Amino acid sequence: MKAFFVVADTSLAPARLVARRRRLARLLRARSVELQTVRAAGDEASIARLASESRGAPVIALDDQHALPEKAPWLADLVKHASDFAAHRRPRIVYVTRHTSAAGMTQALRHPLVRHYIQRDEGNRWVEAAAEATLGLVDQIQAEARAADQPTPGVAAPEIIGASPCFREAVQGVNRLLRGPYGLVTGPSGVGKLFLIRTLWQQMKGRPRVIIVACGSFFKDYYVAGGHRRYGGGREAVDQLVPFLSEADDGLLILHHVEQLPTAVQQELEARMAVASGGPKKAVRFLNFDKEGIVEYDVRVVATSTCEPELLMRTGRLIPDLVRLLQKHHVRIPTLAERGPEDLRLLCEGFLKWIAQQEGQTGAPRIERKALAVLARTPWPNNLTDLLRVLEKAFHAAKGATIRRQHLPKGLVTAPCTGEAMTLDAITAQAQRAAIQNALEQTGGNVSQAAALLGRNKHALHRLMHRLGIPGARSRHKR
Repeated sequence: MKAFFVVADTSLAPARLVARRRRLARLLRARSVELQTVRAAGDEASIARLASESRGAPVIALDDQHALPEKAPWLADLVKHASDFAAHRRPRIVYVTRHTSAAGMTQALRHPLVRHYIQRDEGNRWVEAAAEATLGLVDQIQAEARAADQPTPGVAAPEIIGASPCFREAVQGVNRLLRGPYGLVTGPSGVGKLFLIRTLWQQMKGRPRVIIVACGSFFKDYYVAGGHRRYGGGREAVDQLVPFLSEADDGLLILHHVEQLPTAVQQELEARMAVASGGPKKAVRFLNFDKEGIVEYDVRVVATSTCEPELLMRTGRLIPDLVRLLQKHHVRIPTLAERGPEDLRLLCEGFLKWIAQQEGQTGAPRIERKALAVLARTPWPNNLTDLLRVLEKAFHAAKGATIRRQHLPKGLVTAPCTGEAMTLDAITAQAQRAAIQNALEQTGGNVSQAAALLGRNKHALHRLMHRLGIPGARSRHKR
């Protein structure tokens, strides 16, 4: 799981701030929580990114300038961006500030997003308090997720929606992949890789163990330079895999974003997959030692990534032997644009039915054809994730009634509705824009790394971003 760290304002010297952040990351990593730093919340773009990425996740916010959260302008903007989210999907703030009081604490905890209010001292006590508060929120979030996983009377579970040939072929491919010992499922951000794997596994096995590992949360002692992975990770990284294997024994282990695994763990996986069982269990066998002797775990392993195997090989994000093994059992999930307008219509109807059930409304609202036409022309960088977010906002704007064009977010309806087919140049530009935005999201906005992922020169990518009107391209190019 991820937690986010935001520095709005602090009097700490940069070196001391970096040291405190590292200690905080170590404390969270011990519980397999990855700490991700978001740039100082000083502009609308960073606030929007924080709201989008931290949906339902803990956010540790350091703000020495504003002792009370309600006085912080960046937090007011975050509330505005998260206001359309369901309560359980809003960021949960651990607010750290230099000057606090008992009265201020009482007032701060009334804030809609703040869950903990901590005084920052000059030592490490605030770091430990913030880590403890964050882990408490993680436990709470996981408990909510387990409760939500139980079937609720009267609310149907989400179903696999789609009739396009490319999507049905992908579903069949994942079904075949789950019957073997291991495999790789790829596709751009938000296409539903985890949902599809879990749903098909539950249909096939009747709700057995499914363990999802956030690969970015593993201990790492390697570094990446020039796009090439340096070998490392050590035994400590491999040992972190053991608890997940124990939980996933005779079940399914999903390695989410497998390219973020330390090299030592990749080598361990490759060695085990190379001799994977072809017998009745069709599983990968892992061995470990404990006080009782040798322990065996039989686990089916499915890795996911937003990068295709060829790109993983070329950029050195996975060791070549592991890529070659995973390529043998590889399925790519198509994007929303590839699935076509009919799948878009079916998805809109299915999502609106699910949203209505979550809101306790009887009967799903309809969506008019003009609104569907706008959605069909819209590029979806994060695919189903973006579509669901738009439909949630439209549902609340329409107050549960028919979704019309005016209920969609303004950014989607500014383009004129001519009814004409898109030109080849427009389709190419749309695909390029989606690919670049997806690469920037994977690399945390680092244009050089995004260029390596896309197989482009950094300066050429800057020019292309400027031509396509991708936000931030002009300022980055000037630097």
